[in-house]
Amino acid sequence: MLLRDPTSRSWLKRLLDPSPKTLFIVSAIAFAGSVYFGWPHARFLIRGSMGTAEIVAVEPSSDDYARYRLRLVDPDIPTAKGVIESDRHGLSTGTRITVLYRRDHPRSMLAVEVFAPWTRAIWLSMIGLAALGLGYREQGKPLSINKRDN
Repeated sequence: MLLRDPTSRSWLKRLLDPSPKTLFIVSAIAFAGSVYFGWPHARFLIRGSMGTAEIVAVEPSSDDYARYRLRLVDPDIPTAKGVIESDRHGLSTGTRITVLYRRDHPRSMLAVEVFAPWTRAIWLSMIGLAALGLGYREQGKPLSINKRDN
């Protein structure tokens, strides 16, 4: 029979009380995922503007996201139309929603929503920052592996 070292921690204890090294690894993975998912939408941060768009048509969609054809409501750009993916199903024609659009290419639009597909990078950045902060906090604490689990 294989005996476990009495000073080592169980798998569940390691999961619930991660070491600073584990937290730094989680932070690095989250930041890498943030760059991966955010790279296609980075142009919206530099060349983007916020505006209002009106739904012109509802397009066929998948189960996760609805697709809408939009017309930008802006007197300077009267004919800008684009397609967005939204997590809100059931919006009707004529409804106005807030969008981000690129000034140099106004047909490229993103819906401003909490769980839109393009916000994955923001969520992963927040997870990475939280893991990084917890890693620095845990780094100053002494490691207590000699305590017995009750």
